[in-house]
Amino acid sequence: MKCGLGRCMPGAAGRRSGRLVSLAVSTAILTNGLPASAQAPNRPELGRFTLGADVSALAPPRRVGDGDGAPGSGGRGGALPPYQENGQRGDEASILKNHGWNLFRLRVFVSPVRSAPDNSLENTIPLAKKVKGMGAIFLLDLHFSDTWADPQHQDIPVAWRELDIDGLEKAWEKHAYDTVKALRDAGAMPDWVQIGNEITRGAAWPVGQLQIPGSNRYLPPQPYEEAKQWSTLTRLLKAGVLGVKMAAGTSPVRIAIHIDQGGHWEITKWFFDHIKAARVPYDIIAQSFYPPWGHGTLEGLQQNMRECARRYGKDFAVVETGYGRSRIQNNQFMLWPETPEGRVQFLVDLVNTVRRSPRGISVMYWAPERDIWNADGTPGPAVFTLDQLTTLDRGPASHAPAGVHP
Repeated sequence: MKCGLGRCMPGAAGRRSGRLVSLAVSTAILTNGLPASAQAPNRPELGRFTLGADVSALAPPRRVGDGDGAPGSGGRGGALPPYQENGQRGDEASILKNHGWNLFRLRVFVSPVRSAPDNSLENTIPLAKKVKGMGAIFLLDLHFSDTWADPQHQDIPVAWRELDIDGLEKAWEKHAYDTVKALRDAGAMPDWVQIGNEITRGAAWPVGQLQIPGSNRYLPPQPYEEAKQWSTLTRLLKAGVLGVKMAAGTSPVRIAIHIDQGGHWEITKWFFDHIKAARVPYDIIAQSFYPPWGHGTLEGLQQNMRECARRYGKDFAVVETGYGRSRIQNNQFMLWPETPEGRVQFLVDLVNTVRRSPRGISVMYWAPERDIWNADGTPGPAVFTLDQLTTLDRGPASHAPAGVHP
């Protein structure tokens, strides 16, 4: 979900490099143009890199509660024309897959779901089967919450609120096990599984809530007992991992731990140092990177990836990104025009940054139905991101600050 910290700002060097990015992007757009129907026939060799999207909004047949700006409340949907391409009706996931998007993320809330899209397990299984049937990679996003989970909200499900830490640990393991087993039995075994969603400030608030160094927002109970809070969180994460592994059996599955500090190494280091010290098993460092939420620059993301590769030796995926209107004031990270053309240039630059950096394996767009389709239901320029990599190939290499090399 697009709920970043928006508090971590780089120093003067980062701001200077940002102005260089803006100039390069503007030049690229003016020079190349972006006809949405034009496809470059020769995509660069991407290796194991994947471009994907969170398409959870396609699953629920109805909403629960009053919602809060969730996918489906805007963008595509309602009385708008259906998805189409070349005069043929289609669906979002299939059209994206036809243009090289080959990884799809689906979230699952704890039932009964409240004040959010009804992304229950029951409603997710049919879409998960479609994803697997298309031959795409399936990332399961386990929220361990009955509503939105992000840096501003990490609610314990109502049904679990009378449980002590031992009970919560068992509930996390059971929820992970039951979800993965049901998907596996349905022929939709996840390839990757996220244990929590944007858990930079912990999960299961307040018992597993963390205080980010230097931040005075969304504080846990005071006086803050850091060792106790981290112990609770890592117990829950291990329980979730155990549930996934038990349900997967012999099926290969990769575990992702997801925070929202894509362009910020210091907070990433603080978080994953604790994860490493507690010996939480995982395979992928998953990050959100939203310029509208102040998540840093491409240079900051590149540095973060380089440092993570050196320190942790894990793969790195941007599992949430998006480019729309700014969500914070005086946002110095909005370096691309807020237009369809600016959005595809942002995606091209982001994809180039991640795939050229150490252990970079994926970029995923959150809720693409919101803003990357034309009003008539046809694909907008961003759908053609992979086809544009050669014609709009800028990336951070052409404007990286001193000491940063791809």
